[in-house]
Amino acid sequence: MTATADAGHAARLTGPDPSGVTDRRARPAQPGLLAGLARNPGFLAVLAVAVGWVAFAPNYYIFVVSSGLVLSISSLGLGVLVGWAKEITLAQAAFVGCGVYVAGWLYRPDPAGRGWPFWLAVLAAMAFVGAISVAVSLVAVRLSGIYVMVLTIGVQYTIERVVFSRGFLTGGITPLETPRPWFFGLDLGNDTAFYYWLLGLVLVVLLLMARLRRSRYGRSLLFIGSNRRAAAAVGINPWRYKMFAFGLTGLLAGLSGALAAPLFGSPPNYFNYYIDTSLAYLAIPILAGFESLLAVVAITLVFQILPIALEGVNVSAPLLGGIGLVVGTSLGARGLGGEILDRVRAFRRRTWRSEGEDERLAADRAVASQIDGSGRSIEVAYVGAGDEDPDDQSAAAVRRRRALAVLEEFLPPRPTGDVALTATGISIAFGGVQALREVDIVVPNGAFVGLIGPNGAGKSTLFDVVNGLKRPNAGTVTLFGRDVTAARAWDRAAMGMSRTFQANRINLDITVAENLLSGAHTMIRTTLAGTLAGVPSAWAAQRRAEDAAWAVAELLDIERHWDELPGALSFGNRRRVEIGRTLLAGPRLLLLDEPAAGLDPNAAGIFFALVKKLHQDLGLTVLLVEHYVKAVLRTCDLVYVLSRGELVASGTPAEVASHPDVRSQYLGWEFDYSTLNTGVAGTTSQTLS
Repeated sequence: MTATADAGHAARLTGPDPSGVTDRRARPAQPGLLAGLARNPGFLAVLAVAVGWVAFAPNYYIFVVSSGLVLSISSLGLGVLVGWAKEITLAQAAFVGCGVYVAGWLYRPDPAGRGWPFWLAVLAAMAFVGAISVAVSLVAVRLSGIYVMVLTIGVQYTIERVVFSRGFLTGGITPLETPRPWFFGLDLGNDTAFYYWLLGLVLVVLLLMARLRRSRYGRSLLFIGSNRRAAAAVGINPWRYKMFAFGLTGLLAGLSGALAAPLFGSPPNYFNYYIDTSLAYLAIPILAGFESLLAVVAITLVFQILPIALEGVNVSAPLLGGIGLVVGTSLGARGLGGEILDRVRAFRRRTWRSEGEDERLAADRAVASQIDGSGRSIEVAYVGAGDEDPDDQSAAAVRRRRALAVLEEFLPPRPTGDVALTATGISIAFGGVQALREVDIVVPNGAFVGLIGPNGAGKSTLFDVVNGLKRPNAGTVTLFGRDVTAARAWDRAAMGMSRTFQANRINLDITVAENLLSGAHTMIRTTLAGTLAGVPSAWAAQRRAEDAAWAVAELLDIERHWDELPGALSFGNRRRVEIGRTLLAGPRLLLLDEPAAGLDPNAAGIFFALVKKLHQDLGLTVLLVEHYVKAVLRTCDLVYVLSRGELVASGTPAEVASHPDVRSQYLGWEFDYSTLNTGVAGTTSQTLS
């Protein structure tokens, strides 16, 4: 991030704006990850306990906790697949077992092993398990739900019969000994030394996982877990990220097993890695939830310690797994970690308000509630006012101009050329039903185009074809002069097309901010390696996207909900969150599929005025499907009418509304079209009989 951008960001946080009104933002400054952890008293307290408790503990419990730390690495990887990507695997115990036996065999000296260096044996075990997991993902990407579960059950049983039956790996009836490694001259043969070494490794894994979670990669995994079609519409390849989730889970399972090999010394009996253990492993991320990495580690340790501490009452790992599955599923995707974090956040909000936040919120409400002469709030009046007055120095106008400047800088350059989209001869059938028949539409660059028609006319099907979610039986689609008929939805998003859906497709388990940033996947140009390594340019790109997300939130009047979960928002504000997420994908062609569905006429009118203003200010081309016909005809420059899969008419709103076939089949003869939009200058219109 440049010095200018940093200065601008600082001004947006604390400085006065050009209107002379202090900008009291709801969004706090986001510190760097390490700086944030260093200032977090809860994390520092946990770290102090983790370092100091061994001075008072018996060696056996040090060993038990060490085994919990080893397993927590596998649990963190499983949390990515289960908690983030919302996939189920019942082969995790088999993967960990493979890591134990392969690493142990490669590391043990001759004649019981190959005598490889420990670090090389660890990498080989990770590669072996990761390769199996990626191979599973190649099949799993085309499956969902119960079929993925069945697939992984098959993998679990296959590994049990093929890998665990090899005596040279597991030892069979022959006792094997896996020595403790040396680490940069440090002898890890002592349980305490080995514990501290494992603790350091777990902290490194936690750091990397936290960076992944905060990055575009982590948000993309959460997005495909929430809704794959919506993720594809903003440029996220669901197949690639599903494979990534499986691969990462396998790598960490391999690492966990490889570390367990020298910890246990003798290879554990393979019965410890049968499918009932996979169920117990699955319970950990489900109970912990996806939001807290520390919760995953803590619950893993509990699952390891309780069977030992309560040995007299026969508390086993499978029993804990069953309880964990029942409780975890009842808590929902955010799990126990999310419940705890909600209470921490609520306490912090009360603390902030007690320190003066109530006064700041009251000041913001006073600004937002200023009323103009027509009785409308500044925001509503501004949205519907048409051209902006450049001399307007009110707080709302200044903030809007500033937000537009930030977003304009973030978005890709405006495309040249006269036409944004053409769909020619589009035909598609489902079984014996012809959904579309030789439909032609042209969307001029910079135009606001509407697509209307009765239910079942084929509007959403045409949207899916244009967006790439459905392949037509015949016809071509061209986007900004490029033939994209064979391109996937995520590839079209990268070319400048993005869309919303009829039903809200936002993730109710993450904040408004994260929902917005989920759309910026293609606009945050970073590498996975740079993100995990904490390269400054990678996190500068992240900060740039956060600034753009805040600008979108201001433009859509949802910035006050920045840190809230969308479940608490009104239906209209959820719609705005979805629009904002779509804007952050960097579209120059925005597809809106019934955005006013579910809104009352007054709210729908305000919403259309807002979208129209964004269209004008950002130079967007908009293609809209909507049943609220009057709003479409009053807002759009060009309108197409579909009926029974065929194009009935196209032209300016007035031309379409006066067309006899449209009036007889759809609008009715009493419809008043005398005050409708007549189209923008330069827009080619035609009326089709």
